[in-house]
Amino acid sequence: MLRMLKVELMKMQWWLVGLLAIGGPALAVLLGVNPGAETGAEAWKLAYGYATVRYSWLFYPLLAGVFAALVCRPEHVGGGWKQLLALPVSRTTVYGAKLVTLAGILAVTNLAFGAVFVAAGMVSGLGAGVPWSVIGMSMLAGWVAVLPLAAVQLWVSSRWKSFGAALALNVCLTLPAIFAAQSHEFGPWYPWAQPLLAMSPFASDQTGSTALNVAPMTLWVVIVGGFVVSLIGGLVTFARADVRQ
Repeated sequence: MLRMLKVELMKMQWWLVGLLAIGGPALAVLLGVNPGAETGAEAWKLAYGYATVRYSWLFYPLLAGVFAALVCRPEHVGGGWKQLLALPVSRTTVYGAKLVTLAGILAVTNLAFGAVFVAAGMVSGLGAGVPWSVIGMSMLAGWVAVLPLAAVQLWVSSRWKSFGAALALNVCLTLPAIFAAQSHEFGPWYPWAQPLLAMSPFASDQTGSTALNVAPMTLWVVIVGGFVVSLIGGLVTFARADVRQ
């Protein structure tokens, strides 16, 4: 696995990954943090709430799909799958290395979002009282909530050669999340709404929420269950695929 991870890291277009991992969160923060008269802990929390709405609803899920496509892009060009699978490693290891790489990139992206937000808040004059615990738990919850989406996108991207088709599917599934999140009936069950719900700094005030800002049923069924199902589905499909490119 470690050898395959090194191979994956060597193949990535890091300049593009870095641009997206910093540019996406920065744009979301700039749209959400505005200078105001209020300062202190509540002002920070309110500003963070505005920033996370845009980031966790749109940018983060879309970036999960883009990064998944980039992880699989080298193999879709010039017969890369045949070359990769000719190595003395199992397909499970190959797929697992790609998933770990994707999860790592998404974790770094969330850290970039947190860092950019704090920097923007200080420049905007929000003052002292940065809610470090709220921001830290929010970023962790958002990362966990996006993992099922990442597993689905890796499954799709590993099978579809078209970058645009995989991205279009992700867009179609991401856009309704803002409406689903506002519904008490559909929000807890729609996977693409979970990053938005989990990263909200106000979600922990809801009765019955877990440490990750989502209800226990949502955590275990939608997030954990969705990740396991998508992982197994992707592994089975990848292991049985007839590679001809």
